[in-house]
Amino acid sequence: MAQSNCVKVVELCRVAPPPDSAAEACIPLTFFDVAWLKFPPTQRLFFYQSSHLISVTNFSDTVLPKLKQSLSVTLRHYLPLCGNLTWPQDSTNSPVIQYTQGDAISLTVAEAEADFHRLSADDFRDPGEFRPLLPDLPAQENRIPAMALQITLFPSAGFTIGYTAYHWALDGKSVAMFMHSWASICRSGEDSGLPPELTPVYDRTCIKDQLDLKATYLKFWSDLPKSVEAKIGVSAGDVMRGTFRLSKENIESMKKKYDHQVTSFTVITAHTWVCLVRGRVLKEERTHFMFSVDCRSRMEHPICSTYFGNCLAGCFLAADSKELIGEEGVGVAVKAIGEALGRLKEGVLRGAEAWLSYGSSLSVQRERVFFVAGSPRFELYKVDLGGEGRRRWTLYWLLRVELSHSLIQEVGVEELRLEWC
Repeated sequence: MAQSNCVKVVELCRVAPPPDSAAEACIPLTFFDVAWLKFPPTQRLFFYQSSHLISVTNFSDTVLPKLKQSLSVTLRHYLPLCGNLTWPQDSTNSPVIQYTQGDAISLTVAEAEADFHRLSADDFRDPGEFRPLLPDLPAQENRIPAMALQITLFPSAGFTIGYTAYHWALDGKSVAMFMHSWASICRSGEDSGLPPELTPVYDRTCIKDQLDLKATYLKFWSDLPKSVEAKIGVSAGDVMRGTFRLSKENIESMKKKYDHQVTSFTVITAHTWVCLVRGRVLKEERTHFMFSVDCRSRMEHPICSTYFGNCLAGCFLAADSKELIGEEGVGVAVKAIGEALGRLKEGVLRGAEAWLSYGSSLSVQRERVFFVAGSPRFELYKVDLGGEGRRRWTLYWLLRVELSHSLIQEVGVEELRLEWC
């Protein structure tokens, strides 16, 4: 049973870039962005434990102003996050992210009565308990904001920072860059420029659409029945959230059972896929597994590693449940995932014309479809926005599994976290 999580909103405001920022920015969507056009927004929570029993007064007078000021400075470099998705009235009628001076990001400030330590623990919890800690992202007709933020204080315990953002604006790599940039400016207290690895690149000309995928995807979304659209990206329901930790020793032990060249990603996701199928007691049906890969270094003409937006390819695979729950189930999954990764060498956009149609065909089989999101390479445990104790995060969007990297500060051990729904 979900426990009460009473949250009181104390402030609704808008945070804009500094006045001397660029007056406007117009970012056209590429086919990578359009692929996510009608998906629900993604949401993530960062938990910051305070070691000095943070009070309401201290938070309001010291912590919150610093977070707001550094956010404003950070937005100077990330103007599209203040912008809105719009449809220009021209011959193409193709959506763009439009920022004009005066646009700002919505920020909710709240106080919570819930148990901070229980919510940030590894135990199973009802995902609905996190919902009050995440901001709404209201949209007007033909004008949809890219992102909203919420900062929630847990007096004498810590605070959370949650975001809600549409995937058409940015992928996981891009949002990690933004959060790391905000943390960097918050720590330094000034805008002395961002390091090269955090400086976003917005040049859309580097994305070559030789297959005319943007037109294909726009037509797909235009033709998609509303009844099917409503199911895109939606959880099957009746889920709980829990976290499982794998140490380096755990992972190496798993890898030794298979080919020495098998990657950590392959063996971990294979093991997880099998556990999910067994947990749902899927004995006869064929199950589907999906994950995304970063295309920045995999395109025919590699793209800058700090390219901001979406640059993901979808990997789709399937296997018989009967084989997965068998004695050699993990081996079956390892082989299937390894083959899917191997096919990327034939071109990361191979079969891209059918990504959306294939994915939507699985929307009616949600009980038998599993997803993996996130990446340990995002190093989210390093996003330090003021907590003096343990930091952690959780992906709210009800994908099945998130892979992320953590650092257990008390003992200095690095682990991989599986955030499991």
